[in-house]
Amino acid sequence: MKSQEKNKQLYLDREAISALGLLNDGLLNPVVKLMDKKEAREVSETGLYKGCSYPCPLLLSPSGKRNQKVLRSIKKGEEIELICEMQSVGSIIADSVFQINKEERLAQIGAILEEQDHIAKRIGEYAICGELKLNIPTNPYKEILEEKKKKLNAKRVTGIIFNANPIHRVHEKILREEFNDTDLIVIFLLRYSHDGFLSYDLRKMCLNLVLSNFLNEEKICIIPLDSTYLFAGQNKMILYSLIAKNYGCSKILLGQNSSQLGVYYINQERHSIFDTMCGIDIEVKILDEFAYCTQCRCLLNTKSCPHGKHHHIAYNSPAILQFFKMGILPPIILVRKEVSILVLKTLFPHRIEEMKKIYYNVLPSEGIFSEDIQKDFYNTLMELYQIKN
Repeated sequence: MKSQEKNKQLYLDREAISALGLLNDGLLNPVVKLMDKKEAREVSETGLYKGCSYPCPLLLSPSGKRNQKVLRSIKKGEEIELICEMQSVGSIIADSVFQINKEERLAQIGAILEEQDHIAKRIGEYAICGELKLNIPTNPYKEILEEKKKKLNAKRVTGIIFNANPIHRVHEKILREEFNDTDLIVIFLLRYSHDGFLSYDLRKMCLNLVLSNFLNEEKICIIPLDSTYLFAGQNKMILYSLIAKNYGCSKILLGQNSSQLGVYYINQERHSIFDTMCGIDIEVKILDEFAYCTQCRCLLNTKSCPHGKHHHIAYNSPAILQFFKMGILPPIILVRKEVSILVLKTLFPHRIEEMKKIYYNVLPSEGIFSEDIQKDFYNTLMELYQIKN
């Protein structure tokens, strides 16, 4: 419902509301409230909160001149209305307001270079803590997951963070191999405040297509995870583990190529930021690199392959995405043709008339009018690519 100018108001964006939603849903436990000045200092100095690894203080410090003016005027016990996109989304009963150092806060969040400008604009000079009351929809996924666990009598639950941008063959291999070691897989599909080239909805459609046709869909649960400013730098890995644990996962899978893992080797033994993690009772498995070897003629763990990288087809998501940006079908060794067709149909719906000219005049057909010219065009084109002279 629309706000009615009765209380002092703080204006927040969707990222801030998403972060508060995680807090409100108990997904950031042991943190159950916004931190005060003393707690924030303790977390900054120790990296711990109540004996649990916690990468940076959880603060509400909105930017903007209007917000700063309101924050400076707040007295203890006042109820402050929270506004997002001109709608009232809750309130906070002020306990205290304290000044923060923006540069220190940015460093605590751990933003990498490309994230810093975006995050810096969101940090104000003051933080507020107090009793939080949100009137946004309740997160249904904890209950959905619990029901699925009961149905499958799942004891071992694996969480995996996916962009699926796009979902490719290595994603499928990871899921298939994990079925041997778990009762249920939870895919946390990242959702951004601003969609990239492939929207969240399209990425989810492609993921569902693969799960329903080529994998054991009954043993997989998809949960959207909003990627907010909280998930910056190395902080995101600890928070991903914490959220997976609070959803009920006993294990989490993470890719070794993520720069935020801080992977390094001593005497050929792999180490990462998880070597110092404490208080989060969850198994962390860092995945090895996969590639298709043209000599072995299969998709494999590069550690098990005797051939050099010059024989390996890499599964680099940004590079695969470039095929779609160019409007080209990626080779099926990279992405299933069903996924590629769905993506190209969605991204380039205006191509139908041009396709008809090729489909009916060039491509082999049985002379039957196509009910889905785009799908049939791409399918036939893919088959044509595989014909050898």
